Amino acid sequence: DITISSFLGVCGRCIKERFWQIKDYIFGIHPALREKKVSQNNCPLCINRCTLTSPVTICGLRGLSQDNPTKEEAYLEYYYDFLPTNCVAEKFCAATGCGYPHFSYSPYLERGHKNLAIFFYGCSFNCLFCQNYTWRDIPPRKVSIEEIIKAVDEETSCICFFGGDPSCQMDFALNLSYQIIKRIKRIVRVCWETNGSFNPYFSQDILKILKMRGGTIKFDLKFFNENLNIALCGQTNRTTLDNFSFFAKNFSGLNPPLVCASTLVIPGYTDEEEIFNISCFIAQFSKDIPYVLLGFWPQFYFKDLPPTSKEFMYRCFKIAKKVLNNVEIGNIHLLT
Repeated sequence: DITISSFLGVCGRCIKERFWQIKDYIFGIHPALREKKVSQNNCPLCINRCTLTSPVTICGLRGLSQDNPTKEEAYLEYYYDFLPTNCVAEKFCAATGCGYPHFSYSPYLERGHKNLAIFFYGCSFNCLFCQNYTWRDIPPRKVSIEEIIKAVDEETSCICFFGGDPSCQMDFALNLSYQIIKRIKRIVRVCWETNGSFNPYFSQDILKILKMRGGTIKFDLKFFNENLNIALCGQTNRTTLDNFSFFAKNFSGLNPPLVCASTLVIPGYTDEEEIFNISCFIAQFSKDIPYVLLGFWPQFYFKDLPPTSKEFMYRCFKIAKKVLNNVEIGNIHLLT
């Protein structure tokens, strides 16, 4: 049997092997693919390079009709999670004890501390299977650097940027990170979860912050096949793979790991070939780079697909383990 999303109406094999025949149809699902324009006033933050003279940009945050975010104020939500928390890198990060004593308070699992989760509104992709799509329906609020700094209390030992995606407000994320480094001298790690579509210009700054604060950047490698990425996410993955390559080349071990990767295993679209190709792509830099396979739950436009099955997930796990040394399964409770 072939699993196909009724919304997308095209199977994974056709996307990979016959993309030229369905390209116009796919572009109709993701209108932003047609709307890109080059001007002298393009936003430099992410892969989309939207013109700021349009009413609204692809991320929904900028444009002539918007109250644009800045490096001092961003559209976001923030909240606390007690450690250990449900994080992509939870089995590998500094909070496991591998960051002790420079980047963790304990040589074991860090307990009695909190993560400050910073959820950025706006996204550079248009993933039909988005697991965090509800932000689109919530009126955003601008939050200042000073408000976040005050929220970093004595129990906070790490901060994680996610969303949406931090790529769309990277100027704020970097400014906040440097303010934390300058003003908070105790252990506060700075981590990132991203689709990797940020302007490569920012990579050196992110790398510097990771090394100074013992954080991990977690790349969501949704697909290896570019056509799948375009069809299901509305964007090419070339910048994502290039940005991941930069950090993977700087990977030097697990104490703590500078970079890790994850893939959401979507029935009908993420097949064994995708997992093998992503694993091999990671392994060319280091077989020790952590890789997490995540269980899919029906959401957003893919609500008619089934959850990832245990049987298929463990097949993918075995494939990845033949290539990489540090492979984990996340969202196990979602598997059927």
